[in-house]
Amino acid sequence: MKKYLVISGFLVIAGFVNLAAQERKVQNPVLDTIYANEHKNVALFFPEPIRQGITGTENFVFTYNREKYQHLELLQATPGKESNLLVISTNGSIFSYILKYSERLDKLNYFKWGI
Repeated sequence: MKKYLVISGFLVIAGFVNLAAQERKVQNPVLDTIYANEHKNVALFFPEPIRQGITGTENFVFTYNREKYQHLELLQATPGKESNLLVISTNGSIFSYILKYSERLDKLNYFKWGI
């Protein structure tokens, strides 16, 4: 019986250590950068429908359907400082990106996956 308790205690401790390591990885992720401008719609496709999207500044506009959840969202920008985008899906997944304005867009579609 003692061996079982010691082994169980070790597994629980190992679980906390593993959780702490995973938490450190999430706290310092490398964020993707998405470029946008006022001339073109940049499409973002997510694996789950989007419930909420928030940009850090007013020169970026993130459009999504608030009435009918969808996987497709649109982004536009006007000249200004870089910002960030935080997106929350209907199942609670969190997506976070850096946003930058660019006159020239090399990419118009982004297919995103969660952290």
